[in-house]
Amino acid sequence: MSDVRSLLVGIGVIWLCAALVPPAGRPAPAAVPTRASLLREFADGAREARRHPWFLAGLAALTAVIATGYSATGVVLPVVSRDRYDTELVLAAAMTAYTVGGLLGAVLISRWRPRAQGWTALAALACYGFVPLALLLPVHWAVIVVVYVAAGVGIELFNVPWFTATQREVEPDKLARVSSLDFLLSYGLAPLGLALIVPAIDGFGAPAVLGACAVVCFLAPAAAALVPSTRDFARSPAVARR
Repeated sequence: MSDVRSLLVGIGVIWLCAALVPPAGRPAPAAVPTRASLLREFADGAREARRHPWFLAGLAALTAVIATGYSATGVVLPVVSRDRYDTELVLAAAMTAYTVGGLLGAVLISRWRPRAQGWTALAALACYGFVPLALLLPVHWAVIVVVYVAAGVGIELFNVPWFTATQREVEPDKLARVSSLDFLLSYGLAPLGLALIVPAIDGFGAPAVLGACAVVCFLAPAAAALVPSTRDFARSPAVARR
């Protein structure tokens, strides 16, 4: 069986090959339009984002949850599975449960349209705070699995209204730039969170870090909900409720 380093190198090579392979079946454009500089495009996206206070508040909450909760649990879950339960099955079961929860959440949100969809989405996002709490407390392994199912449901109950509102509210010619800003901050800062979690655990201990991350996961969406336009993820409530 290959070791972890070989697997990582192999995955990197595959990604590199996929990036270098030219697209097939597409005719070359007659003329390539002149594009603005990267910094100007980023500034345009930031200006458009500032027109939507609900977007900035939601993005700040999502970034906080991913950079703290996701990072901490990603580091601690394998350790808890091995040391507390003496098996890797808890790790596998939790990851499977998260995926199953995501599928259940997608089915639920496809059939349910809450009145205050923004507040509902933020409340669902805050459910991830129960994951670090479950890893912090000496609970039965089944509790961890159930909590991961709930977190998976919650993230989909957030994602679908979030992306739908972004496409509905943002100017079409600015949508790609605003979406890039979304992923740059929310998921782009996740590696920074991962890099800081391990030293934080070494310095303060896993219980303190998990407790702090749980607090952030609960408080960040709650703080975002204080922005009035987050109720419906819309500048105009009438548009959101049509």
